[in-house]
Amino acid sequence: MMQNYYQVLEVSPNVPQHELLAAYQRAKETYSPGSPALYTMFTEEEAREIRNLVEEAFLVLGNPAKRKEYDGKLTKKNHQPTSKDLPDFTPTSTKSIRQDRTVSVSPQSYDELVMSASGKVPEGFAKSRLSVYELKPEVEHEISQQKDFNGAFLRKVRQYKNINIDLLSKETRISRSYLNALESDDFEALPAPVFLRGFVIQVAKVLGLNENIVSSSYMSRIKRES
Repeated sequence: MMQNYYQVLEVSPNVPQHELLAAYQRAKETYSPGSPALYTMFTEEEAREIRNLVEEAFLVLGNPAKRKEYDGKLTKKNHQPTSKDLPDFTPTSTKSIRQDRTVSVSPQSYDELVMSASGKVPEGFAKSRLSVYELKPEVEHEISQQKDFNGAFLRKVRQYKNINIDLLSKETRISRSYLNALESDDFEALPAPVFLRGFVIQVAKVLGLNENIVSSSYMSRIKRES
């Protein structure tokens, strides 16, 4: 679960040298004291650690000679993320409000389908931050009782709430590859814990889960299994 310098600055290893300064400045602004991104995602100590990583990354990558040397070491140690995008199992076929037939719809048209003309969510359905989904008491009960969260359960909640992984990626600004790694418990492909905790909090919020319980549970699991 090693975070390389390119990932810290959120750039490709092939990024032109002249674009690194802009990436560095964006990262500094994102993790600067008082930034909205830090208010709910990181503690003061974690934010300080991230800022130090940003400075360290630019100190190396911003120097062409040091960058060349670093790239050589990176290639040998193979610290690039290895998780491949997994197929998204979010159902594309769901029951319409009428129970006598099934229709195939996209996540966007599904939301439109179940919303009544008045714009209200019909009985038996609920609206999340990104979608409308059919309520299932047994699943709702399972979610309310869950205390130990792993990737598989987060995927189950996402699919239950009819949230496509691409939509989740767009909303949280977390790459699809990281989301797939998160849902697969592929710890080696995930970023450093200081970044990962923020990712888990963001995902939990979008899924309508208690971010404190989810993040504490998931990070504890990593410590146990790493």
